[in-house]
Amino acid sequence: MRQESSQRVVSRGNGVVQKRSGKKKKFKNTRLYKILRVLLLLIILIVIVNIIKNIVHKTPDKVSLVIGDKNIKLKNEIEIDKNNNIFVSIDDIKDLYDKNIYYSNNILITTYNKHIAVLEMGKTTMKINDVVQEIKGTLKEKNGIIYLPFSDMSDVYDFEASYNKDTKILSVDSKSLEKKEAVVLKNCKLKESTKMFAKTIEKIKKTEYVTVFGIEGKFTRIRTSDGSLGYVKTKKLATPEVLWENMEDEKLKNVNVLEDYNSVNSGYEVLQDVKENSVVTPNLFKISLNSENKIEVQKILSFENDMFKSYQDWANQSGINICPVVTLDCSMSKVCESYESRSLVINTLYNDLVKNNLNMICIDFREIDDIEGLYRFTTEMVPRFKSAGMKVLIKYNDVLNKDRLNTIVDFVID
Repeated sequence: MRQESSQRVVSRGNGVVQKRSGKKKKFKNTRLYKILRVLLLLIILIVIVNIIKNIVHKTPDKVSLVIGDKNIKLKNEIEIDKNNNIFVSIDDIKDLYDKNIYYSNNILITTYNKHIAVLEMGKTTMKINDVVQEIKGTLKEKNGIIYLPFSDMSDVYDFEASYNKDTKILSVDSKSLEKKEAVVLKNCKLKESTKMFAKTIEKIKKTEYVTVFGIEGKFTRIRTSDGSLGYVKTKKLATPEVLWENMEDEKLKNVNVLEDYNSVNSGYEVLQDVKENSVVTPNLFKISLNSENKIEVQKILSFENDMFKSYQDWANQSGINICPVVTLDCSMSKVCESYESRSLVINTLYNDLVKNNLNMICIDFREIDDIEGLYRFTTEMVPRFKSAGMKVLIKYNDVLNKDRLNTIVDFVID
């Protein structure tokens, strides 16, 4: 028998005779070849999947909320009426802006930063810091859920919002946090992540403006004008422009109470080198009931009194703030029996302080029969005073929750 050569002759149908190398056949049978073939198939599969993802566009079935660069998970769906007014549920507002939001008897009271707003079910007006303002939507109820007209709340919650009908994305930016924008220098793709085979969310055209959030390696996290979040190559963007900056925290970090000077007196010598945020806390106001059993605020000492004017001059020269104390000479529940009664006290104190160039007040309530009422009272008081640059302090009482107070007032005095 003739020994078989290292090459085989292969006859094709067209009569051409070719020689196939035995070495090539051996390579195809190797493990490396099989691995390379699997890798190639995986790459092809990944490319096909990404192409399909980018081609298929599913229209969102509900409105989504994006605050800054965060997709927000809501408890209840956002509602939009025929006039394009946007509504967000009271439960979601509680999580997002005002955990102390209050609703009773068709009246809603919400506070945020320097604002207190009052809305009434079905009415197309609301009060912001006691100023009546027209609104396009209304406070409404649906399936037992209370909804706020979110489109009208930008002046209350200090935000800027835009809604894209095509993507059904509501984009919101807080005016207390820095916002930056940049123009796109070249056509580019918005990617879902910074990974090599990340999904393309959409294509962005040159000259479009995008909101910029931060740089991650060679990529920048952005939000497009339609509300989509993702990443683009940093080199495709111009230098970001700051539209507004972070607002500084205005809360007091420390207060030095000068107990020896709390009595209003004209005989004090001017103090030198007092500590920062030093205050005196004279008793100047008392909340009580009048002869008709109605709430009123009494002045213990007239601000027109010469002794008080002398005391005020001494404090100014010494670099000390006068922080008048308001005490309670009736039940807390009586003060808090209605929004009107709380507002009467708050506005009376506010007007007296503004009129006499005082920028602080200290609450010192000893007997409190309605603790939740006190929290409600201070929650409504703080934004009203903050709008005029005034601070609200409170003397700690063992029946109160200090941690909760710290989230409401500017400072808790032990």
